[in-house]
Amino acid sequence: MTQSSFNKSKKNFKILLLYPNIQMSQMMPYSIGLLTALFRREGFAVDLFDTTFYVDEINKNYESHEQHILEYEWKEKGQIFKTNIVDNFQKRIEEFDPNLIAISVVENTYSIARRIIRSLSKKMKKIPIVWGGVFATFAPQLILNDNVGDYVCRGEGEDAMIEFCNKLCEGKPTHNVQNFWVRYNGNIIKNKIGSLVDLESLPIPDYSVFPENATYRPMQGKIRRTIGLETQRGCAYTCTFCNSPAKVMLHKSDTGQMFARKRSIKKVNEEIDFLHKKYNLGLIYMIDDTFLAVSEKRFDELYEMYIDYKIPFWMNTRCETMTERRAKKLEEMNMLRMNFGIEHGNPEYRRKILKRTTSNERMISAFKMTSGKKYVTVGDLIIGMPEENRKLIFDSIKFTRQLPKDVEKTGAFIFAPYHGTQLRELAVKKGYIKNPESICDITKPEESMLDQPQLPREELIGLAKTVGLYQKLPESKWKFIEKAEGSGKEAIELRTQLRLDYNWQPEWR
Repeated sequence: MTQSSFNKSKKNFKILLLYPNIQMSQMMPYSIGLLTALFRREGFAVDLFDTTFYVDEINKNYESHEQHILEYEWKEKGQIFKTNIVDNFQKRIEEFDPNLIAISVVENTYSIARRIIRSLSKKMKKIPIVWGGVFATFAPQLILNDNVGDYVCRGEGEDAMIEFCNKLCEGKPTHNVQNFWVRYNGNIIKNKIGSLVDLESLPIPDYSVFPENATYRPMQGKIRRTIGLETQRGCAYTCTFCNSPAKVMLHKSDTGQMFARKRSIKKVNEEIDFLHKKYNLGLIYMIDDTFLAVSEKRFDELYEMYIDYKIPFWMNTRCETMTERRAKKLEEMNMLRMNFGIEHGNPEYRRKILKRTTSNERMISAFKMTSGKKYVTVGDLIIGMPEENRKLIFDSIKFTRQLPKDVEKTGAFIFAPYHGTQLRELAVKKGYIKNPESICDITKPEESMLDQPQLPREELIGLAKTVGLYQKLPESKWKFIEKAEGSGKEAIELRTQLRLDYNWQPEWR
């Protein structure tokens, strides 16, 4: 094959990306932007089907999200909400005629994508389908067992996907590509993880595959042009409810390399500069696991670079990474909002079960450092974790009541036992999860997958609905809140009345 004919064949090779997002979630996915840029750099044709702006039973989100959608004048931004995901996806396939369908999923969105793929005609199902993302990394066998495609890409997909697409385009065998699990001749070929991606060689994400108005996302009462930004990849912490530690172990065992690493400030600067000129950004969503897990030198370099932009941004970090100096400089950088992961208010539970050793005193001091600033500080809780009970949940509630008044207390998330986390393994071992292959489903946010004798599901769900009230209302009202934990009509009416009386509503994030 000559170089010219090779390039021509690439241009005729079409990749359809499927992004099975829930309604109005976060920002345009960084991974899709990166893959689009990489595919186009190779000469492939790329198109996208995004479910973000569909209002459909398949991707139905929290009720508060639906209310939030109605609150904003989306038509002014040129955004029209659609229905019939399945029909429209099939039409996109017919029109684009792809040679490959590539799907990026987290565990919460897998059920959406699975339902879409299962709806395809027999002819469409013959198109090669590859799954990637964090869920694919830790549950490849489950995906292959579901018979929704023959390829699963594990770990970092940038280099592996390019190798795979080149081989597929050239008609070469694809069963031996690094990172891939492949159904081949009746067997599952399990290839090892390849070397880590060189972050400095990656292109700036290409979001042109999205409609321009897809950059808009709501945050704190405004619709803003929003993109994600990665300043570092991976996390050095070992929290048992998170699958980042498993990524570290996976890559270390297969490659001997350390997964957690940082991009150069120069590359980050180039990316911000390009995207801000292109989109006039109103918000940057820092997608780093722990944004402030950096040296003081690195933080100062980031500060000096970012101070020229002062684009409002959101980030997630841990309390022990905050200092008085950083709290002040983050305000100067024009940070809009930040989330501290509290997770649990009982230090012994936090240390033994979650592998987090930070003291309550250190966490409270971090919240005090950020109190009174122009940005919003949020404290996140998780309830319903393995071995937890009602008393332990109230330890968390009582802890948040000690925080400064201006800290945004947003209730609590019900624990999601994601594949690849140590807490999921513990829950399965203890019998709290009856089916080891069950998945976390975003369409059921108020349910718990765990069945624990000391914390029945009904009690947990009732607490999840009322944690915000327990956090904010006087203890003299707790006896009324307890009555509001139920699922009956009277409990629902009481919850509504308590919120109205104290002018409190759950925040949408």
